[in-house]
Amino acid sequence: MISSPKYLLFPFVLNILILVPVCYAMFLGPGTAAVFENKVTESEGLRLLVGSLWFAILVASVAGLIWPAFFAPIVIAQVIYKTLWLAAFVVPTAASGLPVPIGISAVFAFIVVTYPIAFWLALKPA
Repeated sequence: MISSPKYLLFPFVLNILILVPVCYAMFLGPGTAAVFENKVTESEGLRLLVGSLWFAILVASVAGLIWPAFFAPIVIAQVIYKTLWLAAFVVPTAASGLPVPIGISAVFAFIVVTYPIAFWLALKPA
């Protein structure tokens, strides 16, 4: 049970700050080339899939500012999929000596470390 929802405001605000320019790039700007630093092959399907996911997280994060407990599962989902991407793509790619997108990888790593802390604090009794 979420007993201190104020701690969830950090992930929601950070999502909004990160995802507004990212969603702009994915839908109206240079697409995956900018977001993934030209280190992931551009494809319209990938751009639309990832852009749609991130736009949904952006909308849920805005709503999370009003109803943080209801939208708390977004925080968990982000930690899961970002951890999987780091483990399944970034680590093996870097280990093989190929370049990885440093910017998005660093942001994902920061989120994977900090969002569980915010979620745990939200669960703690006030």
